Amino acid sequence: MKKKILAMCLCVAMLAIAIVGGTLAYFTDTDEATNTFTTAKVNIALNEQQRGENGLEAYVNEGKVLYPIVGSAQGEKDEMGMPTAANYIDKIITIKNLEDSTDAYVRLYIAIPTALDNATNAGKNVLHFNFGNKFETGEYTAADHANWGTETLLVTDYTINEVAYNIYYRDYNKIMVANSETGSAAYVGFYLDKNVDYDNENGYYTINGEKIDFDFTEGVKIPVYAVGVQAAGFDTAAAAVDAAFGQNFNPFN
Repeated sequence: MKKKILAMCLCVAMLAIAIVGGTLAYFTDTDEATNTFTTAKVNIALNEQQRGENGLEAYVNEGKVLYPIVGSAQGEKDEMGMPTAANYIDKIITIKNLEDSTDAYVRLYIAIPTALDNATNAGKNVLHFNFGNKFETGEYTAADHANWGTETLLVTDYTINEVAYNIYYRDYNKIMVANSETGSAAYVGFYLDKNVDYDNENGYYTINGEKIDFDFTEGVKIPVYAVGVQAAGFDTAAAAVDAAFGQNFNPFN
């Protein structure tokens, strides 16, 4: 009798397994998903302009002659807020985030020959650079000028093509969307100090009677460099540039 009961139990167990197996065979489900993510890129352009007869035009590098300024760069301004002083040379520098670019922060670097630039006292500069003026017309606005950070000295006496330079940078602390340009210029022009002269007897330039230790025969070259970094994940331009390029990044290195 016990053997029959055991056999019946085994049959019941086998039947239960068969039923479960049949359930899994008929009532099944699977799920799969493929997630597609787009990628972004940063694409910027450095823009240099000057005043022309019909408004702003592309900056022309040739034919620029440095003279001591006549008047004051901080004096009378035209309708754009630019100096009307004689011998002031325009170099209106902006940065554009191009149409196919993601939101970005930008930084502008500029290198000025050390012999012409006093890093601790701008009043003693041989060559003055102006970034304090604000455009009042066109795409440039006075209100936007505050988005440019203060000029920061990166390094002094840095050699570029056998010439020592002081290198500065300025951050634009507003996120630039695609197809937008900085609403004001980082720098707008330069000029020689009014106290610059030429000593014909000795054959060199002076400022306040002292010799300027610079070879002007090759001209005065002013390198400019712009970088752009994605804005996503960063609160400031400085944080973005430091993360992407490293702290104290020197583009002329």
